[in-house]
Amino acid sequence: MTPKKALLFQTLIEGLIPVLGYFYWNWDASFILLFFLIDWCLFWSLSLLKAKKRILFSENNAEKQLAIKHLGIGFLCILSTSLAVFYILPNIHPHFEWTERIWAFLTYSDMGIQQGIILIPLMILSGYLAYKQQFLLPQLYRKYPVSFFTRETAKQGIILSLVYGICLLVSHFVKFPDEVLLFGTVSGVIAYRLITRNSLIP
Repeated sequence: MTPKKALLFQTLIEGLIPVLGYFYWNWDASFILLFFLIDWCLFWSLSLLKAKKRILFSENNAEKQLAIKHLGIGFLCILSTSLAVFYILPNIHPHFEWTERIWAFLTYSDMGIQQGIILIPLMILSGYLAYKQQFLLPQLYRKYPVSFFTRETAKQGIILSLVYGICLLVSHFVKFPDEVLLFGTVSGVIAYRLITRNSLIP
């Protein structure tokens, strides 16, 4: 399997997990948004590891400053998007409680296994294996500047912050159903990844 086909398969699997969660594991919008926020934090963390590896190799201070800029913007966007999500669901559900939903997400059981115990470690393991196979083994840190590994955190973060900022504004006036937020998020994320990830594979 070529790297591009492997990445396409990975992207489709990433989209399949929340869809299966909705139809078979009783996930709601809060569960799927939490899933994507965890996935985004993992992506940011792996971008940080790649940047550190590239900077150690290149010993280029300009690259270090650029990585700090990109990753800093990405981190601020994670915070702003998380805040937007935090307020959107209570706006469309007056009795919504995040503490209850986060606990439900972590303790939800399927076949006697709690989701928080298996899902999050599996996401971390999958991300680390992809980091080794797609970054360390081909030694991409020797071939590409640091921006190749960090600019996506800033670009993706700005887009998501704007989208969820608009959703937050709309939620003050329109109580749209969970399904709009849920399937809009899944389809938007997968479409974006399919479009952009081709350019990230050399």
